[in-house]
Amino acid sequence: MFHVICSEFVLSGHAIETRASGKCCTHSLLYAKLITPDGTDHGLHSFVVPIRNPMTLLPYPGVTVGDLGEKLGLNGIDNGFVMFDHYRIPRENLLNKNGDVTPEGKYVAPMKDRKKHLGASLGSSTSARIIIIGTSVEYLISAITIATRYAATRKQFGPSEDKELPVIEYQLQQWRFFPYLAAAYVMKNFSVYFGEVMVNQHVAKTLGKKNMQEDIGRETHALSSAGKPLYSWLSRDAIQECREACGGHGYLKGLGDLRNSNDACCTYEGENSVLIQQTSNWLLQMWSRRDDKSHGPITSPLGSVDFLSNAKEILVTKFSASTKEMAVRPETLLAAYEWLICWLLQATNDRIKSHSDSGMDAFTAKNNAQVFYARPLSIAFLEHFILLKFWQKVTGNDVDSNLRPVLLRLCSLYGAWRLERHLTILYQGSYLTDGQSAQLLCDGILDLCAQLKPDAVALVDAIAPPDFVLNSALGGSDGHLYKNLQ
Repeated sequence: MFHVICSEFVLSGHAIETRASGKCCTHSLLYAKLITPDGTDHGLHSFVVPIRNPMTLLPYPGVTVGDLGEKLGLNGIDNGFVMFDHYRIPRENLLNKNGDVTPEGKYVAPMKDRKKHLGASLGSSTSARIIIIGTSVEYLISAITIATRYAATRKQFGPSEDKELPVIEYQLQQWRFFPYLAAAYVMKNFSVYFGEVMVNQHVAKTLGKKNMQEDIGRETHALSSAGKPLYSWLSRDAIQECREACGGHGYLKGLGDLRNSNDACCTYEGENSVLIQQTSNWLLQMWSRRDDKSHGPITSPLGSVDFLSNAKEILVTKFSASTKEMAVRPETLLAAYEWLICWLLQATNDRIKSHSDSGMDAFTAKNNAQVFYARPLSIAFLEHFILLKFWQKVTGNDVDSNLRPVLLRLCSLYGAWRLERHLTILYQGSYLTDGQSAQLLCDGILDLCAQLKPDAVALVDAIAPPDFVLNSALGGSDGHLYKNLQ
């Protein structure tokens, strides 16, 4: 609440969880409802709030601060809570780019639409999610490094009693974690690309270049809203698979620490299953333009949905690969993903419309179209764009021709492995019409795993963190597994 006479905001509220406030935080960036003297609630705004004396680290009067205690992981961060009891801060502490209060208590804002204002205020969340994307992929890289190096040196069983094989030789082990090795490369590439996009966007905004900023802002929001869930979920699954693939040794502390640290990525800056709905909402908005002549072709600044303009032609296509080699070519996989996204968009839109026609309100209709429709739509959309960006990178002129074959195998393995998880929908929509198509895809995945085996250790060495950072007896770069375990 703004107090005109004192030109101050008065903060009051229950316990709010905050990051790094438990022990030593002196200032907090607080999102709170802004209420003007006339009683009008103008929604969430951000305030810089001093909470401790920087000299004594004691909380100011009217502020109660505490530590949340030990967590699953990330205990180097002192997460805490803060409560305010009629605590006053100057008017100047309001971050007023998107909304301000005059000394007389009048609210002024450049945006009349509250939804646009909230979107602008929370724009920094996109940057935070991109950081989480980068963090999750580093956890993935560490886990796959440990598992691959362990598998290459750990010998167990064999065709005869006097001969044991490294466990990396077994097809089952290759199938368990080689796809995650491919994912590490493909997703790292997208993480770097997405980071560059955001840097360029911030530079353009700083320089006052407003051309297409609103459109690119919506697209990056949609991409990051699916990116954080997809990356954190995949890293979670990869770490667990790598832990189990290392047998009893995998229960040592290193992989457990990775798992606990990555778990936080699944919930902060938006709980994944809720956050990913932002992506399907944007996709459905773009889908609604397909028959609107006034909008022209469906396009976006980053090109993630440009193919939707050809949805009618895409939806009548069929899977045409006749060999396992053709089935896992990047071009084949990208075409299958385009069909999958168009079909899911149409099915999701029809599902919501059916609910609405039956008398269901818009909120409930959309909520009841998440499972089997909007959720897999968002996942497939980002998987396609990630695959597309890696394929464009690998086939570009800046990649060494000697490296291109193995990078293309990584591209194919990631795409085929992720697409295989959508087989039910591909058959449901009649894109696949016989059992042979699925068999070709599965056989292609196993062949790619076998082809990557000779290069697996070199591939992890190229992206692995230094040993002192990896801090793993199982995944040391020297290959001395048993010596390091002693």
